[in-house]
Amino acid sequence: MSEDCRLREGVELNLPDVEKIALGLKSLAVYSMLAYEHDDDPEDLDGVVQEGLDAIDRLFTC
Repeated sequence: MSEDCRLREGVELNLPDVEKIALGLKSLAVYSMLAYEHDDDPEDLDGVVQEGLDAIDRLFTC
């Protein structure tokens, strides 16, 4: 994403999407720590990260 991210026209932030974004970013941090320590791929974290990225795409134009 660029530094010029803006809220999409006509979109209002809502708590469920903001929660998904926050959880996705937190999960990405946990995933990256696990990836450095282990070779396994936690599929549950991957899904949460993807939901967060999808919420960002729905809400912002970057």
